[in-house]
Formats: sequence, C-alpha cells, structure tokens
Amino acid sequence: MGLRHCEKPIYGVQWHPESICSTYGHEIMENFRSIVMNFWNLDPDRLRRRASRLSQTHVLREIGSETIITSKTSHSSEKEAEYRSQVLTTKNAYSVMSVDLDGDLLPEIVFDSLIKNSSQNGEAWLDSAKNRDQHSRYSYLASGIFSLSYSTRSKTVTLFRDGAPKSPISLNVSFWQWFNTFQEEIRCNTQYKPHEEQDHHNKATLQVGFIGYFGYEMKRESLAGYCWSPSDSSAKQAHPDAQFLFAQNVLRFDHQEKKWRLYGLVRLGDSDPIASYTKFESPIVQNKQQLDAYIRSAKALFNSPIFPRKVSETLPKFLSADSMNHYISSISRVRSAIKEGESYEMTLTTEFRAQLNGHDPFNLYRGLRERNPAPYSAFMNFPATEVTILSSSPERFISISGQGAVEMKPIKGTVAVSKNPEQDALQKHHLATDVKELAENLMIVDLIRNDLHGISHASSIKVPKLMQVESYETVHQLVTTIQSQVRPGVGAVQAIQSVFPPGSMTGAPKLRSVQILDTLEQKERGIYSGCLGYFCVSGATDQSVIIRTVVRTGNDLNIGAGGAITWLSNAQKEWEEVLIKARAVADIEIVQRRADSLDPFIRE
Repeated sequence: MGLRHCEKPIYGVQWHPESICSTYGHEIMENFRSIVMNFWNLDPDRLRRRASRLSQTHVLREIGSETIITSKTSHSSEKEAEYRSQVLTTKNAYSVMSVDLDGDLLPEIVFDSLIKNSSQNGEAWLDSAKNRDQHSRYSYLASGIFSLSYSTRSKTVTLFRDGAPKSPISLNVSFWQWFNTFQEEIRCNTQYKPHEEQDHHNKATLQVGFIGYFGYEMKRESLAGYCWSPSDSSAKQAHPDAQFLFAQNVLRFDHQEKKWRLYGLVRLGDSDPIASYTKFESPIVQNKQQLDAYIRSAKALFNSPIFPRKVSETLPKFLSADSMNHYISSISRVRSAIKEGESYEMTLTTEFRAQLNGHDPFNLYRGLRERNPAPYSAFMNFPATEVTILSSSPERFISISGQGAVEMKPIKGTVAVSKNPEQDALQKHHLATDVKELAENLMIVDLIRNDLHGISHASSIKVPKLMQVESYETVHQLVTTIQSQVRPGVGAVQAIQSVFPPGSMTGAPKLRSVQILDTLEQKERGIYSGCLGYFCVSGATDQSVIIRTVVRTGNDLNIGAGGAITWLSNAQKEWEEVLIKARAVADIEIVQRRADSLDPFIRE
C-alpha cells in the first residue's frame, strides 16, 4: 500500500524499503531522491526561501553542489561535549607493559591457583570455553585493583578498595556519560600497544582495563524516550545495575597458539588521572619493579609442577517462576499488541530460581562450562556486593576494535541438537528455512542496522553473513553478522549506550516493545538480558549478551530465558524453546500453579 501527497513530494509506504531483505529498496530511495530534487529544481527560489525560514533553527551543510538541511546539535549533546572537555586531559600517566610466559597450563588451573580469591575488588575469567571455535581464540584472567558499582535508582556510583566502599559519587549526568568520560580519560593518558590489534586483523583485544557488566535496567538511561520512576517498583534492588573491576594486570591465553602473555599497567610519575577523576586515593601505584615481582610470581606458578584441581559441581535443579499457562497467557497478550500495531516482535522472558546452599560458585561454573561450552563464557565475582556471574553465552553483543571496527552478532532462532545425525541435519535445515525464525532474525537485523546509524557512517554498515546456522553443544541457532565503522570521537561506552539494550532481547521497535514487556513481565530482569565484557585502555571493547547465564546474588541463583514472539508464534512451541534454553544451563522443574492475573495494557 502507498500514499502520495497531491502537490508535494511526500510519500508513504506500508513496508520497509530499507530492510536488508527488501527487493528494489535502493531503487525506490533513488527514485524518491530524484523526485525531490526535481521538485526543488523546478523553482530554485523556493529552496532559497525555505532555507531562509529554517536558518534560525537548522544548520545548512554543503555537500558537493547539493544543499542539505540538518538539525542543530541538541542541547544534551552540547552539554556532554562541554562536560567531556572539562575533564579530559592528555598526559602519559600510565604505560602498558607485557611479557610472554612459558608453559601450557590450562586457564582453569591458572585462575584457580593465581586469581581466585586474590582480591576483594573482584575477579574475572573471560573464558573461550568452546574449543576450535573461530570466536574462541583468547581467554583473559584478572583480578581487580579497584571496582565500582552503579544504581539507576539512586544515581550513585560506589567505588570499592580492598572490598570496602568509599564515599559514593552522586551523578548529575547518566552513568553512561560518566563512565564513557572515565574510560576516555584513561585511554588518553595511557601508552598502550597499538600493534596488538593490528597484528590480529583489527579485532578487539584486551590488554588491561575494565571488566564487568551492564544489567538490563541500564536501559533506563540509554533508551531515548523511556520513562520510569524509582518508585515504580517496590521490590528491593538485589544487585547493582552496572558493576566493573579495573584490572591492572591481565593474563591472556591464546587458544590457537597455546601461548600465555601477561599485561601490566604501571604508573609513570605523579600524574594520576584516575585519582583526579574519582576524587579518592589512587589504586594505581604499581611501578616497573612491582610489575616485575608479579611477573616472577606468575612464572613461578608456570614453572612449578601442578596437579589439576578440577573439582566441578553440578548446578542444583531450578524451579520456574511462572507456570506454562502463565507464560502462554503472556504470549497471547504480546500477539494482541502485535495485532494492534504496537510492535512487530517482542522478546518475552521468564526466570528460574534455586539456592546456592554453600556450593562454591567457581566449582559450579566449572560444571556449567562442561555442560554447555560457549565462545563467550565468563566467570565474574564481585565479593563486596555478593554478585557472581556464571555465563555460557553463545551471543556476541558488540565488539569494537581500538581503530573503531564494529561487529555485532544477533541470535534469533533456536532448535535443540539431536543425538540422531539424520534428525539433527533435518532440524538444522528446518531452522534455516523456517519463515517464522527467519522473520525474527530479519527484524532484529534491521533494528541493529538502524541502531548503528547513530554511531557509524551509514556507508560503513555491512551484513557479510545473513541468517546462518551456527551449532553449539546443546542448540543450533540462527546468527547474523553486522559490521560497521564507528565515527571519530565516539567512545566505546558511548557506542554501547547507543545500541543498548541488545535488540535480540527486546524487540522491534525497541522502545515500544520494552515498554510493553515491562508491563507484561512485571519484574526487573536484572543482570540477565544486559551485556558483559571488557573495556581496554586502547579503546577496544568486546561484549556478550547475558543469556544462558546463572546470576548469584547472596544465596539466590537465577537463570533468565525467553524467546521472540511474532504474529506467527505458536505458544506451545515458544514455551518449549524457553525450556530448551534454560536446560542448556541446568536441570529445570516446572511449577504447576495457575498463573497470576495480569493487568490488561491494551484494548481488548
């Protein structure tokens, strides 16, 4: 269906010519451009009169022989630029040094012997647990010299040293803005090793820097137009909405070359931007001699005879928070919203719960990585806030190299792996050709391409791999690869803010889908559905989507799982897909109680 204005070059179409799978979309846009240019060229004075009227509220930009009218920079953008210019300095206060370590110890043994319980500020193992996977080249092991956490409810940052909280910092800007400036402050003041990424085909790699997560509720400060109030939920906040440790020493294992490398950050003199920015005593006091001492301790470990202490534990059985009927009822409400034209697709989620009951979270993680090895697995522990993340995520959210090369890999479409080879091949074929699964993936691909326009040159956005089946230990999934180049001046944190929360965990359009999901799910997702990873001092970042993940808060264990709902969804199959995803992580028991009532949010 299409509409046209009687006199002016204004058109409307009931489809998406810009979609990656649309045919003749480019030709339609070229035709529209030609019609518009002809309209203005018929009366050259018309353009000058129009430009004169708009000159007070718009900026004219000359591109070749054409005049383009663009909006002025927003007040918020000007405020952010002013804020950053007041803070950023450009002195070489720190330097990254590195050394190769001889030995072929497994990362699991090194973490257990050298990193685990070594710091009250947190510890992390970014674990490429899936062997022979192209995305599983490096594992990173580190402990924190300090850590920070953030709450969207109080808008305060809490800094931790030796596990003890310092005076909280109240923010009058978003945490995204504060953290982006902090990250850029460190990047601008650090001599790092740029050849590291150049040697790896401009891929993101970690030397030293921040490791942590953004929980799903950080959408409150990333989604333009999203409204909420701290009083909207009476539930006590279980954990910080964002949390990061700063690793001044990082051990990297190359799974292809079977080699270890140690990176260390040393302070070069009295200048200390981290202390200046955080307004508390600097934790970065390591000099060359102290780094050498740490290197000697690492070498001693690698040279000593070590007997593997592989003690894995099976995760306890998890109980579903919702019954099947409850979830299916929510699916019908999603489909009603789609029928009303509120959304094309929404990712509806639920959770499963268990208790830690004295188990060692690290040993439970060992069991998880055996059960469901994945390319973006991770173990993170923040003792000060009693938060531990045990992740076996198969999905890259976003990676950005130090030179600004972006890659996103959304997953939409899941089937279980069959032990019967013929049946398994058939299931993979069905996944690759299923109209409903392809539609799910397509809508998220287009959403992400749109998100990337906010941080990238439009001409740089490419889709080299569209809706291809990738296989994991327990599931086959439909995956797309999207690439672009970040515009100059866009920091890594700022870039993630522009595309957060992950489109594969929300829906299309993103804002309206999130608003409806809030009403349906009636509880915070927490850390689940956010992203975790690192921010290197080079400006590089690599983040995974927090799915197939156990979150431990105190004695509570939670697993989130869900699926994309479209008009073509079969409610029973959607529930079965949720169970497939949850059972990739742990054994599941389903409650049989009748669903709680939900307040209607749409017209019936």
